[in-house]
Amino acid sequence: MSNLTKIGVIGAGNVGAAIVNALVLRNVGKEIILFNRDKDKAVAETMDIDDTIPLLSEMTIKATNDYKDLAKCSIIAVTVGARQKEGETRLELLDRNAGIIKDIIKNLDKYAPNAVLLMVSNPVDILTRVAQEATKRDSNKVFGSGTVLDTSRLRFQVGKELNVNRKNVHVHVIGEHGDSEFAVWSNAIIGSVKLKNFPLPENIKLAQLKKKTMKIVKNRAYEIIQKKGYTNYGVAVAVVKLIQSVIRDEKKIFSVSVKANEEYNLEKGTVLSLPCTIGNQGVEYRLNVTLNKKEKNLLQKASKSLSDAYKEIKA
Repeated sequence: MSNLTKIGVIGAGNVGAAIVNALVLRNVGKEIILFNRDKDKAVAETMDIDDTIPLLSEMTIKATNDYKDLAKCSIIAVTVGARQKEGETRLELLDRNAGIIKDIIKNLDKYAPNAVLLMVSNPVDILTRVAQEATKRDSNKVFGSGTVLDTSRLRFQVGKELNVNRKNVHVHVIGEHGDSEFAVWSNAIIGSVKLKNFPLPENIKLAQLKKKTMKIVKNRAYEIIQKKGYTNYGVAVAVVKLIQSVIRDEKKIFSVSVKANEEYNLEKGTVLSLPCTIGNQGVEYRLNVTLNKKEKNLLQKASKSLSDAYKEIKA
């Protein structure tokens, strides 16, 4: 599929601007629309990023505060919302952001009804559900960035510990994009060898490897926020990978925020991160992952936590 595609990004904050910059650097799309209520902020960001284009591939970036300019976008990434504060969990952001998302979806249904919507705002799993409930478009066209970055972080750390390329590490982080996320270690494969059978370096036990790598993954965002106040570059590239898979119909598998299949036997309507095939129509196939008893319990716990939080929304 041609990559001469119109892409929208809502929110010119740290994450939204980083996504636009990553789209330009990776040459994804041809026309990018950066929407922000404060148009001057969007203009400033687009001007700054636009200065990189003469050194890269040709594309067009436009700043706007008019939803009409998002018409005919193939995919729109939604990044707006209150910033996560130091020590604040993603779930605590919920009430502050749900009302904002509902208003955005109403406008997108009016001006860009056919676009795939990629939710990035935190807490992403619940706000994806808010967006799915608010929109008139098919639910497969609304999904969240989920644990794509968390999975990437884990694969990198496991590869580092085992001294193998991260691309040969096949393991997914699923559940909540947050404190209750977990790795599906029972299905982990290194190359074509199950992790439990893979030769470990000296003085490293499998239980220690799992605990160490997941601790790094879970604490990473909190550590970055503590030191600089927000995260943006990692999630931006993760989002661009998802956008690319949609507009180029790559059908790659990512752990994204979706409604779980009935086979998981979770709280009805719960949205959380699970492996899916991402293509031109958004979520094209939701995979049924085989879990062991411990992993099933962890997923059910995450589902209940997210469902309970969703029910408390006042916006």
